[in-house]
Amino acid sequence: MGRSRWALIGILALALCTIVGMTLAGSADAKKKKKAGPSVFQQSVSPNAAIPDDATTGPSTPVNSNITVGKKFKGKVVGDVNVTGVQTTGSADGALNDLVFRLISPTGRSVVLLADSGTGASMGPLTFDDDTFTEMCYSPPCQWAPQTLNPPYVGTVNLEYNGAAGTGPLAQLNGLPMKGTWTLSVWDEGGPGTTSVLNAWGLRITAKKPVT
Repeated sequence: MGRSRWALIGILALALCTIVGMTLAGSADAKKKKKAGPSVFQQSVSPNAAIPDDATTGPSTPVNSNITVGKKFKGKVVGDVNVTGVQTTGSADGALNDLVFRLISPTGRSVVLLADSGTGASMGPLTFDDDTFTEMCYSPPCQWAPQTLNPPYVGTVNLEYNGAAGTGPLAQLNGLPMKGTWTLSVWDEGGPGTTSVLNAWGLRITAKKPVT
């Protein structure tokens, strides 16, 4: 009877140690995940800002709209960035072709998204994403790519052939710090005439996975 009692006590003690160990391990994992913080930043803004018409002489005046990635992402670097929901409204046909769009990172490194390209007056909402095979079609019908997006460009496209030298890809921003102010700069360089409004845009940034 005495031996059975001690055997039972031993079994209960072992079970208690197992439960405590699992609880502590789970708590440690939870703290680790909490410390790691979020891995995806996503935000949209609606500046509804008029883009100044290009002057006859001198440089164009840009509209700059900002999105700030906060301290929750301190220490994280870009693994992938998409510019989402870009929408403009033009005063007349050809207004979109006058515009240049540039995304500027908190470090100052930038990527041209679209330059003097596109057909029609208005655009979007349009998302720029390196990971899609779809390209913008400037003079429908387009046959140079497996998939193309026609005006007014509602959907998702990559940055292939979207204008002058310096256009994309967005992967040029990979590895940069996420935290800080990101700026979409838009200007009209098509000469005086048509005008546009930057209605909306957004960012989706996925943090780079740590090396394990």
